[in-house]
Amino acid sequence: MDLQSYITSGILELYVSGLATPEEAREVEQMAEQHPEVQAELDSIQKALEAYAGTHAVRPPAGLKEKVMQRLEAAPKSRPKETASQKEPTSTSQYSYEPRESSGSGSTNIASIASWILGLALLGSLVAIFLFWQDAERAKAKVQAAKDETEQLRKDCEAEKAKAKAVNDQFVVLRHWATKPVQLKATPIGGDAYAIVFWNKVKKTTYLDLGKLPKPAADKQFQLWAIVDGKPTDMGVFEVADTNDLVAIESKFIEAPQAFAITLEPKGGSAVPTLDQMWVVGAVGKG
Repeated sequence: MDLQSYITSGILELYVSGLATPEEAREVEQMAEQHPEVQAELDSIQKALEAYAGTHAVRPPAGLKEKVMQRLEAAPKSRPKETASQKEPTSTSQYSYEPRESSGSGSTNIASIASWILGLALLGSLVAIFLFWQDAERAKAKVQAAKDETEQLRKDCEAEKAKAKAVNDQFVVLRHWATKPVQLKATPIGGDAYAIVFWNKVKKTTYLDLGKLPKPAADKQFQLWAIVDGKPTDMGVFEVADTNDLVAIESKFIEAPQAFAITLEPKGGSAVPTLDQMWVVGAVGKG
């Protein structure tokens, strides 16, 4: 664990609040001696805890002071014993009076009340520490959520940048002087379908404009072919989107195609074209 992860692990908060185990406490003290950052964080937590405890301290019930003072006034007070010379016996009295020593019950009551007050103060401190810990955990959760959101935004931005670059690259190729558009016209089964292949022998790229191709069934895909020396060469399958955007075919490039054609094949493509499922076809012109 690196130093920053150790600082944010929560062990320093446990140490300051007195909830760390002896082993954890020794470890924190060693880390504080070796790393000023740890000591600074301990000082910061201590100050924050003291401020928090002062804000959330549990006050004694109203009227407690008056009750304590009444108990003190009502407690028996001890008196010093009289000496023999101070005693004044009388013949008219059947009993001689002798002062009674205090039993000490008043002191016991005072100690009990003081203990109760200290216990209440300790309970208040523990509650404050618990609330401080809860706030810290909630703050950590919020920070983590913000980090996750930022990371997702970063990924989204990277994806948009990649899309923008792809569109720009396509635009550059389409405007290049060596780019040749090849019109693919419908066969008898193609109806009003059409497509355009942009072939560039200098940049060695091929782009396919889907034009007007219907979206096939879920188990079917359109496949692009190049006809070279009278033989078909696979150039890959592609999906037809609802928007019919420009689709880049960059996996393969054919040096000297005579024509291009698109057939409807089983999903994943075929090794050879299904000729009776050829939808559009177009010859590459001279020049």
